[in-house]
Amino acid sequence: MNLQRKYFSFSGLQSLAAFNGCDELFPIFKAVLRDWSMAPMTSRPRTTPVITLEKHRHGYERRSHWLSKPSVFTDPIDTVCDCVVDLIHAYVAEHQKNLCLHGAAVELGAGLMVFPNTYRAGKSILSIKLVSLGARLFSDDVLPINHPRNTGTALGILPRLRLPLPDKAGQSLTTFIDHRIGPQNKRYRYIRLDADELAPLGSEAPVAAITILDRDPGAKPLLRPAKQSDVVKHMILRNFARQNPAIEILDRIHWLAERAECYKLTYDTLDQAADLLDDTFGIIPERKAS
Repeated sequence: MNLQRKYFSFSGLQSLAAFNGCDELFPIFKAVLRDWSMAPMTSRPRTTPVITLEKHRHGYERRSHWLSKPSVFTDPIDTVCDCVVDLIHAYVAEHQKNLCLHGAAVELGAGLMVFPNTYRAGKSILSIKLVSLGARLFSDDVLPINHPRNTGTALGILPRLRLPLPDKAGQSLTTFIDHRIGPQNKRYRYIRLDADELAPLGSEAPVAAITILDRDPGAKPLLRPAKQSDVVKHMILRNFARQNPAIEILDRIHWLAERAECYKLTYDTLDQAADLLDDTFGIIPERKAS
């Protein structure tokens, strides 16, 4: 395919991306990267793009500084999902003093409740459940921790859920999600949260509580204090910004754990988890006001 390569900049990033034959992906990028202002360059840039995405007969081929070999997807949503990961890597590379956690975060009155969990731990669907009840989302998957303030920073990216939704999601949450359908395919659905439901890019808040999730079918719901040492270990494993000295990373994670309330949440259903968190933190404004 011999099309003109197009170069784009993103708000908050110095890094550039180059696209070739990918015009049909731009509306998806602009929807998912809600606050990133994807702007075309009017002339050929002097710097080399950190991400290059080209459409070929076999699919969308992506090359980047963070891939050892090209990545190829045939589905547009899968392509955008994977490319957003590289954009986050670019953000981390340009903010080298930051930590960056795999985890979700919702805003409490005193700061952020952080769920430092990874793949299929239930953090994304639980955070959306809390948003449906009146909380504000900072992140469903990646949370930068600003240096030197040690505050969580919102990236302004739409949350993404894996499909199908879990059987125990509940009718109220399913209805909430159905009214906010963003770009989707058979595997993933982005959720178009309102302006007051998703914190804007660059918003900051202190980490007030850290909760390790333990989703256990049939288990009795329980929210109990967690050892700081366990939380520190958990957060070290979830931090993927490794460019700083190990001792500095450890010191900062200790600092966060010492100043936050630390918990472990065992639950079966999302309603159980939401009730426990609300009873402890008053996390749900609608209930708090009633």
